[in-house]
Amino acid sequence: MRALEGLKVLDCTHVIAGAYCSLILADLGADVIKIEPPAGETTRGHPGQAFRAFDYVNRNKRAIALDLTTDRGAAVVRRLAETADVFVENYRPGSLDRMGLGYAALREINPRLVYASVSGFGLDGPYRDRGGFDLIAQAMSGIMSFTGEVGSDKPVAAGVPLSDLNAGVFAAVGVLAALRHRDQTGRGQHLETSLLESALAYTIWETGLYLSTGEVARRQGTRHRLAAPYEALRTADGWIIVGVNNQRLWLRFCEALGEPGLATEERFDRPNRRVRNRDALQARIEGVLAKDTTENWLAKLEGVGVPAGPLNDIAQAWADPQVAARGLLAEVAGRRFVRTPITLHETPVALRRGPAEVGQDTRAVLAEAGFASDEIESLIRAGAAAEERKETAA
Repeated sequence: MRALEGLKVLDCTHVIAGAYCSLILADLGADVIKIEPPAGETTRGHPGQAFRAFDYVNRNKRAIALDLTTDRGAAVVRRLAETADVFVENYRPGSLDRMGLGYAALREINPRLVYASVSGFGLDGPYRDRGGFDLIAQAMSGIMSFTGEVGSDKPVAAGVPLSDLNAGVFAAVGVLAALRHRDQTGRGQHLETSLLESALAYTIWETGLYLSTGEVARRQGTRHRLAAPYEALRTADGWIIVGVNNQRLWLRFCEALGEPGLATEERFDRPNRRVRNRDALQARIEGVLAKDTTENWLAKLEGVGVPAGPLNDIAQAWADPQVAARGLLAEVAGRRFVRTPITLHETPVALRRGPAEVGQDTRAVLAEAGFASDEIESLIRAGAAAEERKETAA
């Protein structure tokens, strides 16, 4: 038994944010049906390409190909929506309404439907009709203004598309909440989130600082705004990341360094003084760390209970024994993927199938929805639907 087993989700999304929402639902056991154009999403790349971005947010789903710009293609979606539980979309606001696939239209067909919209800026407001991308949301949310090295004026983005992925997570949480409400009332509802809001929601400390004091956050590199040393520090052969956020850990940290006098030095003996004198503090600490390797310092800090870790590249991260022990990298169809990092001990997350090719499940899904064989053939001949092209299959 899987947590969301029995739920049918129509995934009318493209690129990352909306697709990540439905991926989470699929990992939790829902039957997710990916709807894409007959030509496929642009993120699929080209046949034979080693890496396809599409695959990593669309495995665990079935795939059908429909041309929603045709009346017949849109009509197929409306028919599928009659028995669906969830509809996820990330078109520009108003686009699906014009196709007769907006919430108002589908609610008439199925009042129990939970309809999730992910957009760049939201379904109202002055930027409603703008296209949105992760990088733009990172910039407009302020994140790029305080990401980067101290004193630099060069904008730096997070190394992952955080507003895209966060929007997908928030949308999935909203879907689950709406399903709970439906269980109680029998009614579905429309929910939404946006890239801009999802980025802003993660500026917890920076927004709190501004609202409390009026101070505008600036770039801190790897440093924490409220604690020191809480940052990346250079060792004899690389870097170590330490998290000393209270006085007890500070005393243990100095013990591990073999520098008990540092703990009581006036400039550093209290948390606020360490933050105020953090440049001098960093220089003092790195002078000591330069005498030994990262591996040895990690062992010493672990020995006294000070949180610390190495600076891994992506290969080292996946080779880490803790990561391996947690089983976050799962295999399906002869390939490995990152599973949704939720551990449900009674209804575990599962990878059941790899990414489908364009139109791979068109016939099966339409047949399940009650379309007769001749109807399916007619849709395919008319170009309103498409099935997998065997010559391009992986």
